[in-house]
Amino acid sequence: MSNDASLPEDEQGLTSLASQLVQHLSEQKFAEIVAHFDATMTASLPVEHLARVWEGLIGQVGSLKRVGAARVTVRGAYRAVLLTCAFEQASLDVKVAFDQAGQVAGLYFTPTEPPTLAWEAPAYADLSTLTEREVVVNAGQWPLPGTLTLPGGPGPFPAMVLIHGSGPQDRDATVGPNRPFKDLALGLATKGVAVLRFEKRTRAYGDRLDVQQFRMDQESIEDALAAVALLSREGAVDPAQIFVGGHSLGGTFAPRIGSEAPHLAGIAILAGATRPIVEMMREQIAYLASAEGKAPDQVNAQLDGLKSAGERIRALQGGAAPGPGEVILGAGAAYWRDVGAYDALATVKTLKMRIYVAQGQRDYQVTEVDYRAWEEALAGRKDVTLKLYPELNHLLMQGAGKSTPSEYQRPGHVDERLVDDLAGWMKGASGTPP
Repeated sequence: MSNDASLPEDEQGLTSLASQLVQHLSEQKFAEIVAHFDATMTASLPVEHLARVWEGLIGQVGSLKRVGAARVTVRGAYRAVLLTCAFEQASLDVKVAFDQAGQVAGLYFTPTEPPTLAWEAPAYADLSTLTEREVVVNAGQWPLPGTLTLPGGPGPFPAMVLIHGSGPQDRDATVGPNRPFKDLALGLATKGVAVLRFEKRTRAYGDRLDVQQFRMDQESIEDALAAVALLSREGAVDPAQIFVGGHSLGGTFAPRIGSEAPHLAGIAILAGATRPIVEMMREQIAYLASAEGKAPDQVNAQLDGLKSAGERIRALQGGAAPGPGEVILGAGAAYWRDVGAYDALATVKTLKMRIYVAQGQRDYQVTEVDYRAWEEALAGRKDVTLKLYPELNHLLMQGAGKSTPSEYQRPGHVDERLVDDLAGWMKGASGTPP
């Protein structure tokens, strides 16, 4: 990539070097990259560990196809170059942070910010009756901006906290032109339910989080509990009718949140997984290979990288010592051990609260296999509602045929039936309280 003449001369040099380092990653020239690291980065991400990080990344998103636009941000004494890179299955921003001496002080991979697209509220949302207010969740070391959506009228209302899936998500759970959490907030509030949604900690503070100490608590649990506490102090909310609704990874974590907040009225598991992450990633790669007609050698390379990552994760969960600064599939040993020790199905069985499980049958990321596992774990309970929606994908939106990532780039809205069912369940029309 050539230098951008519109940038200051020193920034042109940084963008050129960052582009060169990304090219070295693609060519697996890891020693040449580490040669540009500062002392801290050299110690925490030596050649062999950088190789594992890259191997895990391309196992998820495929090989690098193109390095695109660059932009420079400044924070204190550091300058960061963000390069938008096209991989086989995703667009990622590769962020290379430089110190004052021009050495690399940080290297990050994050989903590319979606373009600003026109978004319209779903037809089932009556905006004339609603109010929205900005709030701060977990005011302290990690304050997170959020939005509280309230129905019209005096209340007090039942309320739901929405918990994100994996990755650095915003409060709307934005994917392309779609904002499923905003759909849920507006739709549920139209039906008399208050909704709190907020920025995920990994989005707001991703460059400040210690990947070696990062666990489930830091990803979701602490902030979910803080959001529940905030709602319990909200005068327009009925403190006895507060629910947590988790989507995808948030659905997997929902039983853990429920176990730490037994005063909740209930949890909603929306496309929540029950199986190990690596197992599901392998399944997704095979599915997409079939749906998109990928060449076998590309698929095998991805599966081989994922197999290696999975074996290392299992070794760490079995007690193997992590290497200095070791990161696998974006997370350190502490996270993988924490996730490995958590049994969502065993935990959900212990909860003494109402439970709602919703699953789209066209979802290729979390599938009917997971839905049936929840169903089996919760069999015989009268305080549980389970619903399988044949036409819905992972974003809880309608479609036809095989779902693929390209479907997420088409504008849509969370299905109105799900919104109706969820609101009715919260207000007691479905299921029987324990």
